[in-house]
Amino acid sequence: MADGRHEQDFECGTEFFKNMENPDVISSDVKVHMDLVKKNGTYDCTFTCKGGLKIPCDRCLDPIDHEVDTTYHITVKYGDDYNDESDDLLVIPYSDSYLNVAYMLYDTIVLTIPIRHVHPMGKCNRAMLQALHKHRSTGDEEVEAALDEVDSEYENGNVSDED
Repeated sequence: MADGRHEQDFECGTEFFKNMENPDVISSDVKVHMDLVKKNGTYDCTFTCKGGLKIPCDRCLDPIDHEVDTTYHITVKYGDDYNDESDDLLVIPYSDSYLNVAYMLYDTIVLTIPIRHVHPMGKCNRAMLQALHKHRSTGDEEVEAALDEVDSEYENGNVSDED
């Protein structure tokens, strides 16, 4: 590759996450733009990821829309041995003629997902919350509040048995 600036676009769709064996991503539509600047044997890469994922709610398991808007920067250079100990420098052996960036993209996108992902109050699947209420022994204040909200709606006639 000649010195200078190079660009490439990628799509990380649902199939991408299936291939990465991630069952937690229901669907995906994330576009990635890579800016690469090669200078003096180093490759300065910046990945800009934008789009959306559907992930399951930790409380009711219904899909939640999660927006992805992040950037990842890494410098890649050749060396005697593979070394990925640094977050911003990757050394690959001279024998490698290409770099598969799929795992970098996967990690970058997945790390945007919060540890706990739940619907806002009142937006969870009511049937699932009723099932949770029936088997409740959580001690989780947010879950308890959501279940109490469903209980009051059920008692006030705002939710039928079919709901």
